[in-house]
Amino acid sequence: MQGQALKDSSMEPYFRLIRPCHWTKNLLLLVPLFFSGQMDIDSLVLVLYGIICFCIASSLGYIVNDWIDKSRDINHPMKRERPLASGNISAKEAFILWGSLFFLLLFMLFSFAVPGLFIFYISLYIILTISYSIYFKNIILLDIFVISFGYVIRVLAGGAITDIEVSRWLFMSIFFISMIISIAKRRSELILLKGDASNHRENLMRYKIEDLSRMLWILAGVSLVVYAIYCIEKRNNLIYSIIPATYGIMRFCILAERGKTADPVRLFFKDIQHIVAVIIFLVFLGIKIYG
Repeated sequence: MQGQALKDSSMEPYFRLIRPCHWTKNLLLLVPLFFSGQMDIDSLVLVLYGIICFCIASSLGYIVNDWIDKSRDINHPMKRERPLASGNISAKEAFILWGSLFFLLLFMLFSFAVPGLFIFYISLYIILTISYSIYFKNIILLDIFVISFGYVIRVLAGGAITDIEVSRWLFMSIFFISMIISIAKRRSELILLKGDASNHRENLMRYKIEDLSRMLWILAGVSLVVYAIYCIEKRNNLIYSIIPATYGIMRFCILAERGKTADPVRLFFKDIQHIVAVIIFLVFLGIKIYG
């Protein structure tokens, strides 16, 4: 028992390095299938396979990001506990893990007949995340756009693997909501780090909290208008889902104003009001689309 406990604890830094808690973002691949009203077992299996591939791909990006940022993460009150920054995992061990995951992803992509367009999107996602870690994260505003594109690519990949065309209005809704999440993350980082922001990332000091707040609320309004247009286009009473959607987005923006969105993924699972709004939103859509 003691040996098993030691083994389990020695694996814990590796699990934290690949960030399985952030794999929930890859559920965005389900969006095109869910909204299409064509969900069946075969399509669902395809999407789940795609989600697993994106979980591996996103972990590849997280490893690269943590390796590049390890010296700066030491100055961050939360990120200093990351395996590479804390020294729990060496650069060599991280490289071996990255290589193992990369070859596993290649095996999954080419041992199963996934569409070429899906392979294109997942390749684009990997290139984008690595480019972000190396370069784009240091450029003001562009860093927010690149993060948002990462969310959008997941949705497009979900459409590609099931051969479902993503509506232009749905595409724009996801993009604007992704921008809200990215801006909220930057705003909360500024509040959390205060005067030490430049020690963690130079471009953080180029942002002003007031500017980020304005962008946050403007994009919140735009995303809701775009989603409302999408609902009207569908013509099956989806428009009433705008009520829980509005509540959820406004709740998120309020929490962002209070500096509580540094880790949006954890927030989605901790804030009760947000969880309830999301559940009501999804249940309503499920009834209207599949009822």
